[in-house]
Amino acid sequence: MKKFLLIMLFAVAGAGSALAHHESGGQHSGQAQAPAATQKTGKGTGLIQQIDRDKGVITIKHGPLQGLNMPPMTMSFLVKDKAMLSSLQPLQKVDFELTYDGRQYLITSIR
Repeated sequence: MKKFLLIMLFAVAGAGSALAHHESGGQHSGQAQAPAATQKTGKGTGLIQQIDRDKGVITIKHGPLQGLNMPPMTMSFLVKDKAMLSSLQPLQKVDFELTYDGRQYLITSIR
C-alpha cells in the first residue's frame, strides 16, 4: 500500500510539472529560439523546361538570379498561383520574380 501511495504521489507531482511546462508555452527559460528567417526576393530570366500544372511546379533553365546570389542552373520552382502556368509552354523564354523564405523558392510573377 505504501508503494502505491508513493507511485501516486510521484504521478501527481509529474502531472503538475507537465502542466506548468504547458502553461509556460512549452519553452524552457534556457532554450534558445531560432531567429525568424528573412524573406529574400530575386529576379531571373530563363527557358521553361517542364510544367506540372497539377502540382503548380515549373522547371526553368535560368541565368543568375539577381537578389538571391544564385548562379545559372536548371531548377524546379513552385508558383504562387497555379493559374500563372495556364498560358506558358515548354521552351518559352520567361522573366520571373521569386521569393525565398529560407526553405523554399516561390515564383510570384512570371511573364
